[in-house]
Amino acid sequence: MVLLVPLMGIPAVTAQAVGPLPAVSGLASNKMDQDTLIYDRHGTLLADVGKQGNHRIVVPLNYISPWVAKATLATEDRTFYSNSGIDVGGIVRAAIANYQHHRIQQGGSTISQQLVKQVYIGANAPTDIQRKLKEAILAIELNRQYSKNQILEMYLNTIFYGSQTYGIEAAARSYFQTNAHDLSLAQAAMLAGLPQAPTQYNPVVNFASAKRRQAQVLAGMVGEKYITAAQAQAAYAVNLQVTAPTTKFQAPYFVDYVLKTLAKAPYNITSDNHKGYRVYTSLDLNLQHMAEQVVTDQVAQKGNFYNFHDAALVSMDPKTGEVLAMVGGVDYNRPGGQYNFAYDVPRAPGSSFKIFTYTAAIESRRVNMESPILDEPLVFPTFGDPAGLGKYIPQNYDRRFHGTLPLKLAMGNSLNIPALKVELRTGIPAVVDMAHRLGLTCLGPLPCVDQKPEDYGMSLTLGAYPVRLADMATSASTLATLGVRHREAPILNIKDGLGRDVFTYDAKKAEFRAVDPSVAYIIGSIMSDDRNRCLEFGCHGDLTLPGRHVAAKTGTTNDFKDNWTIGFTPSLATAVWVGNPDNKPLSHNSTGIVGAAPIWHKFMVQALAGTPDEWYNTVPTGIHQIGQDYYLTGTENLPRTLAQPWPQCKLPGNYNPYTLTYSQITVDGIYCIINAPKPPPAPAATASPSPSPLICPPGQPEKCKPPGNG
Repeated sequence: MVLLVPLMGIPAVTAQAVGPLPAVSGLASNKMDQDTLIYDRHGTLLADVGKQGNHRIVVPLNYISPWVAKATLATEDRTFYSNSGIDVGGIVRAAIANYQHHRIQQGGSTISQQLVKQVYIGANAPTDIQRKLKEAILAIELNRQYSKNQILEMYLNTIFYGSQTYGIEAAARSYFQTNAHDLSLAQAAMLAGLPQAPTQYNPVVNFASAKRRQAQVLAGMVGEKYITAAQAQAAYAVNLQVTAPTTKFQAPYFVDYVLKTLAKAPYNITSDNHKGYRVYTSLDLNLQHMAEQVVTDQVAQKGNFYNFHDAALVSMDPKTGEVLAMVGGVDYNRPGGQYNFAYDVPRAPGSSFKIFTYTAAIESRRVNMESPILDEPLVFPTFGDPAGLGKYIPQNYDRRFHGTLPLKLAMGNSLNIPALKVELRTGIPAVVDMAHRLGLTCLGPLPCVDQKPEDYGMSLTLGAYPVRLADMATSASTLATLGVRHREAPILNIKDGLGRDVFTYDAKKAEFRAVDPSVAYIIGSIMSDDRNRCLEFGCHGDLTLPGRHVAAKTGTTNDFKDNWTIGFTPSLATAVWVGNPDNKPLSHNSTGIVGAAPIWHKFMVQALAGTPDEWYNTVPTGIHQIGQDYYLTGTENLPRTLAQPWPQCKLPGNYNPYTLTYSQITVDGIYCIINAPKPPPAPAATASPSPSPLICPPGQPEKCKPPGNG
């Protein structure tokens, strides 16, 4: 003090003694680095995202429990409201106590000095006279520019409480799973004792030491007449339940997805931006828990038999695009579990891709839902391939041919050859365009690049090109809204550290008319009629919901590595994928109907429980209804083009696949076929109450497998 008093009065001498000092102006609690908090749609915290594992959540002084302020003042600065930033009496008392005990027994720093040290000097600065002088001078200046309550608020939001927690709100959440507003006297007294020695008094590491420190704090509060001795005794007797601070996310795949979304326009909030944003998402945590449980149960119960060990699910509100549930995998914490199969890892969609083919075909007005299609053997000549065969011979799911059947049955039963014919007559460019319009942002492996329609082969309609599961959910949502697309909307509202709105989602502004309502209605009617799929998948299976109208489509890749189901009602659209992260094929007929469909079915039943059946009240304009069939007006009587034999190529039988030209493998712009064999007798093209039999090599039933993608 002998040194300090003259230095305070002589700025030139001060500058020479302690060096340049920072300005204390502009200091405020809300300008501190603090966590980004991510909530579900109901305000339940999903994640507290701190800086390099450290956590701080700024709260106003009037939110903090009064016990915290009283315990802190009694422990750290009894003259806080009367001193000028330094406490001469406190320094003297600390010096005497430390001398008597031959060790550091008390500190003489005020709350203002501790705040200055934390903000301007650093916790590990050398303990020398120059540093102490800097602290004192800055503390006095701090008290000149700020009120006592402002200083106390900044202190309580700044001070280190151990275990990577800064500020009282983070400490309350970390140690007691509560908040600063609800801290009890016993909890506040224990936390107020931490700043002096956060490691020594850490209740997780050394509870006995923390209790002794708590007793000292309570005694100080009695001495200051903040509480009575009886209150102190009662608080000390409380059996506090202390938890180790952990960084735990609920819905971790969704939280990762939100963080990636925040980093993009229009938000531009990156992971190193710690301005205390409060992000209110679209997730419904109740539905999320349902989804996680259903996915986990299916993999646990069926995964070993069918050899699938991962699954993902995305569910959306079609009317807004809000993501209600997202499961990116079975176990986020397993090795490699951070890969989000709902968004980050595109997979081949199999026959679920056919929704784009048939939607484009109906829109083209070349076909209607009753258009007859000849399901027959096809052999396409192709350019040179590794096997040197120069042929592409597509097969149906059941390795059979079904003669002539209507388009709605071809789509419902996921027959490959009719889908190829519809795709080629409609045009691959039209199918690609429809896929993007309905919701696909990427059609091919990542990194996603813009591909030209001519870059895709005819296997496009069979789901040979990988897509995002979230995009398939968006596409289902677009059909559910009769053609109005909303991209996935995981974020509803963002507030800054001051509670001001910086973003609010407006579903109306996010609308895009992707397809005419009449076209979407016809596709939805095909997908929702269970009779259309009984031939291959059986009736009344997992693609139906008891007592409800619902549209659904499965998908399985030819190599049995991917397994899908997508479906919707007007208020809920859900897409499910099942497979293996390492791309190992599934076993035992693990098609979409046995792998993904049970997950989709159970989730949809639970998610829609308690809500009435919902379908479309009126038929859109531009549709002519005949019985239970729907036609775009003017398409009731169309040429039976797809019922005719497919165009034949004019190629010699011994053609060289390495010298083929485009003109040789097309007729009038359509891929042609060669040597089409005579098909076997076709079964009746009517609904069957049971699935088609499996194809087994003679005497080898263990090698039974479904014969294609469905």
